[in-house]
Amino acid sequence: MIRRHHCRRQLLTALVIIAVAAAILPRQVWAHGGGPGLAYDPCAQWAGVNNYVHFSAYQPAYNRFAEYCGSVPQGGRTLLVFDLVGSDLTNAPVALEIVQEGGARRVSLPARRYPSGVIDVQAELASGAYRALLTIGTVPVVYRVHFDLEVGAWWHPLIAPLTLAAIILLAAAGYCLFQARTLAAEAIRAVPLPLVGSKTD
Repeated sequence: MIRRHHCRRQLLTALVIIAVAAAILPRQVWAHGGGPGLAYDPCAQWAGVNNYVHFSAYQPAYNRFAEYCGSVPQGGRTLLVFDLVGSDLTNAPVALEIVQEGGARRVSLPARRYPSGVIDVQAELASGAYRALLTIGTVPVVYRVHFDLEVGAWWHPLIAPLTLAAIILLAAAGYCLFQARTLAAEAIRAVPLPLVGSKTD
């Protein structure tokens, strides 16, 4: 009885953790990601040895304070910002194209220098998949950097919480199954077996 109560408590704890994860993680997955260092930042791409480009997307009409990277919550006016980090990039001409899946070109900026190190462009983006393509420099030294962007992808922010929920739920179910088998084995051992060969007069 105690074990069954403990199993129910484990499942309840798992469900609470899943609910909290579902409430918190989607915002974190939608928003700008990354941990310490460029190796953990999906919003940054190297362009040479000591230079990199950092990408951010904003939708002030939806949320004035949120910074996005791989996906934005809905279609509409979107501000795309590319930070050129490194003197090799700020002194080189940069061309930018935003291409929708299927090949439609939404933004096309000819090559020019950005001494401030910042490229910002506003675009009206419908729901769908896009790729931002940057061509930096001139022959013989040319860097090509790209960033993928999903606009209005409702499923994207659910990947992390659903994965976590599945792991927690499987662990809790496995624990409860183990407890149920242990109880069944103890119940079998507790049943007295009849004596073989005994006779009753």
